[in-house]
Amino acid sequence: MLYKVFEKEGLKDLLAGIISSYEIFGPRKVDEVAYDFVVVNKPEQVDLNYKRTTLPPAKKLLFPSYESLVNFNFGEKIEVTPVVESRQRVLFGISPWDLNGMNFLDRIFSTDFIDDNYIAKRKKLIVIGYDAEPSDSNFALSMGAEYATGGFDLFISDLGKKYFVRVATPAGDSILQSFIMASDATSEDFALYNKFMENYRKKFKVKVELSQFHDSFEAVYSNNELWEKLAKSCFSCGSCNLVCPTCFCFNVRDDMLINLREGVKTREWDSCMIPEYGLVAGSHNFRPTNSNRLKQRYRCKLKTFVDKFETYSCVGCGRCVDACLAKINIYEDINSIKKEVNV
Repeated sequence: MLYKVFEKEGLKDLLAGIISSYEIFGPRKVDEVAYDFVVVNKPEQVDLNYKRTTLPPAKKLLFPSYESLVNFNFGEKIEVTPVVESRQRVLFGISPWDLNGMNFLDRIFSTDFIDDNYIAKRKKLIVIGYDAEPSDSNFALSMGAEYATGGFDLFISDLGKKYFVRVATPAGDSILQSFIMASDATSEDFALYNKFMENYRKKFKVKVELSQFHDSFEAVYSNNELWEKLAKSCFSCGSCNLVCPTCFCFNVRDDMLINLREGVKTREWDSCMIPEYGLVAGSHNFRPTNSNRLKQRYRCKLKTFVDKFETYSCVGCGRCVDACLAKINIYEDINSIKKEVNV
C-alpha cells in the first residue's frame, strides 16, 4: 500500500483524466434529493456530497438486476453459447460500506462456485473509494464496515486542504501518476488522516450492540412468538433485498423466441422475503409466513456468513430501513431482540 496526497484542485484534473480514458460511473444528483451512480462525462457532474444512493453501485454494475447468461438454438444441431459481457470501467466515489459490500459479493461469486459473468466484470472494474457522509440510518460503524481495508485501487479521503490517498494496486498508481501530481504522504499528513478518521467515525449516530449476538442466535431463532411480533407488519414486498449491497439470490429463467427454436437463459434478482421464494413443486412452501422469512433473512445477515467467512453479510448501510414500507428496522430489531431474549 502506498500513501499519497494531492491538492484539492487536483480532483478536477483527476476526474477529467479518467473521463478522457475510461467509462466512469460516479455519484450524481438526479433530482432534488436523490443521487445515483451513473456514467459521467464532465468532472462537475460528480457530486461527492451524497450520503447514499437507492441501489448499491458496485452490485448494480457487477451483478445487474437482469442479465443474459446463455443463448441457445434448437436447430439441426443444438447450440449453446455463453454470454459473458465485460468492459473496462471505473467506479468512482464508492463509500466504504458499499465497497465492503462489494468485497462480500466477490467472495460469494468466487468461493463455492465461480460465476464467470461476475468475475469477468470484476476483473475489468477499477474501484476508487471515497469516505462518503453516512445517512441518519447508517450503522456501518457497528458492523465494522465504515473503513475499507481492500477491494479498491485508490481510496480518497478529504483532509480539508488536501486529499489523502491510499494506493492499493498498480492500476490505481498508474491512474494517479497519469493525471495529477501527487506526493508521498508525510508524518504530518498521517497525523491529519488519523484525526480525520477519528472525527469521521463520530458521524455514525446509530449504534447496534452485537456482542454475543452471534453465539446466542439459535435461541433467538427458535423464539417464534418474537419473530411473529417483529414480522407482523411486513408486506413481503422484497424492497429490503433489492436495495441491499450484499443480497445475492437470483432466479433463472428460459425464454423462447417466437420461432420456438432460439432462446435465452437469463437471471434476475430474487428476494427471500417474497412468498414465492420458498415455493416448490406440489405447492409446498418451506417459508410460508412473514416470520419464517424475516428470521431467515436476519440469520443470513448476522450468523450464516460469520460462520462461513467470519464476517457479517450486513454492512450497515441503512438502505433496508429507509426502503421498508412497513418501517421494519433491522438495527432496532437487533437491539430489541437482545433485550427480549436476554442475550
